Amino acid sequence: MKNEDSKKEKRRYRMSLRLYYSLVSITTLCSACIFSFVLVLIGMKLFYHGAFTPQVAIIVCLLVCTLTMLFGGIMLWFGAIHLIKPIEEITRAVKRIAGGDFTVHIDRKTKSSSEYEFTNEIDELARNFNTMTAELNGMDYMRKDFMSNVSHEVKTPVAAITGFSEILMEGGLSPGEEQEYLMLVNKESLRLSRLCENMLRMSRLDYQQIVAKKDKIRVDEQIRKCIIMLSEKWPDKSRNYEVDCGNLLVISDADLLTQIWVNLLDNAIKYSPEDSSIWITGKIERNNLIVAIRDEGEGISPEKQSKIFDKFYQCEESHKKQGNGLGLSIVKRIMELLGGSITCISEEGKGTIMEVKVPLL
Repeated sequence: MKNEDSKKEKRRYRMSLRLYYSLVSITTLCSACIFSFVLVLIGMKLFYHGAFTPQVAIIVCLLVCTLTMLFGGIMLWFGAIHLIKPIEEITRAVKRIAGGDFTVHIDRKTKSSSEYEFTNEIDELARNFNTMTAELNGMDYMRKDFMSNVSHEVKTPVAAITGFSEILMEGGLSPGEEQEYLMLVNKESLRLSRLCENMLRMSRLDYQQIVAKKDKIRVDEQIRKCIIMLSEKWPDKSRNYEVDCGNLLVISDADLLTQIWVNLLDNAIKYSPEDSSIWITGKIERNNLIVAIRDEGEGISPEKQSKIFDKFYQCEESHKKQGNGLGLSIVKRIMELLGGSITCISEEGKGTIMEVKVPLL
């Protein structure tokens, strides 16, 4: 195994920079030495006709050494231009990144043999640099897209509140109309409040890294409390709830688990038809808490299922006024913090099952 690993390590680079620079320097100095020696011999043959004494031999050696250093220095000077060219290219690229240009790309030489992963360390640096710029460019796009979504989500309720308030200020409305417009203003302000609350929650979760799992939680009771709370939020929606969780006692973070159940149940209520049923099942299996929430909604198409955890993404345009597309993003982030997973099983016309698996250790 060790011999195989060492072979793989040797094949990482076609030639390391240390070996490459050493060979270049040795070759350059040897070439300069040979050239200087030949030049001195030709000079002696043309201009010196005396005896070859020890003093002459010393002078010849000094001349050869001097010319070797001179020619070798000149050759290394011009050779360094070729050696530092990729480093200068990376330096220019870094300056462009510092200026906010994340589209910069460093061209790599095509390897003559697939036996080696990289030509040398600079080639590896170039590939990692390209990977970094691609990630930064993606993050920059996500940031711009996030700001665009936030602006749109905030602008809609603000515009509605402004419009309704102007109508109320103009007067001339009947008491019934005034009450209707006030209810709409209140509805839009609550929507804006929920958006701000979810954005702050998402921001805190993005920066949170450590979760203190120290709360003793009766999961079945926690889910029932969430159902009662959401029933107050959706008084005009009639749903039948079937809870089959048993007495699930776990030790975890109570606030994070509550946010999971609230967001998943909220979606189940919102996307289910009137007088339909929502099934909640829970169990502990192999030190994992597994909870599944199934509804009788219209389901989610396969092409949309890959996007449901994206921030501000909503499957149905008709429900945009009832949410802001952050619920499942919050659930996804919580599952990452808890070391668990969430799975969506859905078929159009047959409803959706959201299953979460939370490790208890």
